[in-house]
Amino acid sequence: MTERISGTKEWAPISKNIQMGCDNGGRGGCLYCYARARALRFKQIPCREAWATPILNQHALKEKPRKLNGRIFFPSAHDITPDNIEVVEPYLRKWLAVGNEFLIVSKPHISCITRLTFNLAEFKDQIMFRFSIGSTDDKTLAFWEPGLPDYYERFRCLQHAFRVGYKTSVSCEPFLDGTIDGLVAAVEPWVSDDGTIWIGKMNKMETRVKFRGISYKDASKNPSLWTDAEWHYWNVVMGCQTDDAIKALFERQKANQKVRFKDSVKQVVGLELASEAGLDV
Repeated sequence: MTERISGTKEWAPISKNIQMGCDNGGRGGCLYCYARARALRFKQIPCREAWATPILNQHALKEKPRKLNGRIFFPSAHDITPDNIEVVEPYLRKWLAVGNEFLIVSKPHISCITRLTFNLAEFKDQIMFRFSIGSTDDKTLAFWEPGLPDYYERFRCLQHAFRVGYKTSVSCEPFLDGTIDGLVAAVEPWVSDDGTIWIGKMNKMETRVKFRGISYKDASKNPSLWTDAEWHYWNVVMGCQTDDAIKALFERQKANQKVRFKDSVKQVVGLELASEAGLDV
C-alpha cells in the first residue's frame, strides 16, 4: 500500500518557518491564505487580523542545525520579505552549512532573491527556488495578493535565479484566472531541467476567503455585502475551477514534461494521490 501524499508534503517531507504570521505586501497577506486559516483553526493566533503582525519564533531561531533526512520546504507558513530577510539569510545559511537541501518558496521580491542568490552561492547545489505566480495579470494579482510583487518582478526573480545557476521551479497554486496556459509557456524556458511547474486550485475558498471580513456564506444571502470587484474576481476563480474547466486544463497541459498537478487537480481528474518512489519536486 502506498502512502497518500498531499498538500505541502507533495513538495518536501519537512517544513521550516521562523515566524508566526505574514504581512508580505503590508496589507495583511493573501486573501486566500491557507496558513492563516490553519493558525486560526488551531488557535495559534487570536483572530484573523493578528496574522498581519508577524512574531518571530525564537524557538525555531535557536534550534541547533542538524542534517535532516529529506529536502526542507522553507518557508511554508509565511514569506520571505524585505522586513525579515535579515533573519532569513543567516537562518538558511546555518541549516545549509550542515548539508541540508532546501526548497525555498516565495512570492519573491527582487531585492531578497538577488541577496540570497549572491550570499548563499556556496550552497547553490543544495537549493531549489520555487516562485509562486498565479497569474500574468497584475490586476488579478493585486486583488488576491494586495501589495505583493507584480508579475514582472516575480518573472525577473525567476530569470535571475536561473541565469546565476540555481535550480528553479514555479508554483501556480492557486492559479487565479484564465492566463494559466500563457503563464506556463512564459515561465517554462526559465525553469531548470530538474525543475517543475505546479498547478493547483484555490482550496476551501468558501471558508478561507473573506472580503473585508465578510464570508461567501453571508454574501450569498445578501450580494450587496460584496463589491462588484469582489464578486468579479471570486467568479473568475470559481469559473476556472469547475470540474470541466480543470479537466480541460489537464488535457491541455498533461503532455508537458515540466508540469505537475497538485492534489486538488488530481482529485478531479482521477490521478492517484500517492508516491512510491519519493517526492517529485
